[in-house]
Amino acid sequence: MRSLSFATLLLTTSLFAQVSNDLVVPRAAAPRIFVPVAGNASGANGTYYRSDISVINLRTVAQNVNVYWYPLGIPGSSTPVRTITISAQSGIATEDFVGDIIGTTGLGGIELAGVTSGGLFDPDAQLHVTSRVWTPRPDGGAGTMSQTLPAIVAGQTTPGVKAVFGMRRGPQYRLNVGVMNPASTTQTFHITVSVVTTGGVVTETLDLDVPARSIRQELVPGTSAGLVQVLIEDIGGGAGEWQGWASSVDNQSGDAWSQIAVGG
Repeated sequence: MRSLSFATLLLTTSLFAQVSNDLVVPRAAAPRIFVPVAGNASGANGTYYRSDISVINLRTVAQNVNVYWYPLGIPGSSTPVRTITISAQSGIATEDFVGDIIGTTGLGGIELAGVTSGGLFDPDAQLHVTSRVWTPRPDGGAGTMSQTLPAIVAGQTTPGVKAVFGMRRGPQYRLNVGVMNPASTTQTFHITVSVVTTGGVVTETLDLDVPARSIRQELVPGTSAGLVQVLIEDIGGGAGEWQGWASSVDNQSGDAWSQIAVGG
């Protein structure tokens, strides 16, 4: 198994310098960012998943960051908030963010928000976050398997319906669908799965009740096989900046790929 490490990243000025020597801020930098799914948890077929996450502070001053954990299937409102401080133009990175920084296990989502020294939201924070989920090879061989799960900038308009494309389901692959609910109350989401089979399009549906400030991920039942499109709808319209995703998982190796739901 790969040894886990906790590292502090120092950004060199030349790496980000423009002609004017000002810091180049990536478009994804923002004061508040979601990582829809992360974890420190065992999976099927001998896998054990962890989240390799880096959090970069692109400001020229130190930044306090509140880290909120959205647990799987239970309300996260009472989960203690972890506050970290990242030095100017530097960052932190660890291959087990959930274990090392949040201090927990299991599957969940993460919200990162810049805050002032007084604990108030800091709109001037410039955070950049990268995330991937990885596991040691379940066959005991050398190396790891992983997939990138992009962080999402908060503060954008969230449509009531989002779609996921590029999934598959069949004898080789199972299909999971997940939703992150940042609202302070339980929200219900309607899932429509359209499978393009050799005999035509088969449509399957299910509803997910997602507790406040939590995530929920479920196996989509059914046996139809083929290319998949997933629609996720916020039925009540009160979920705010909710996020959704879908994953196709190899039933033999545990290898997987995921796509974040996008709005029209």
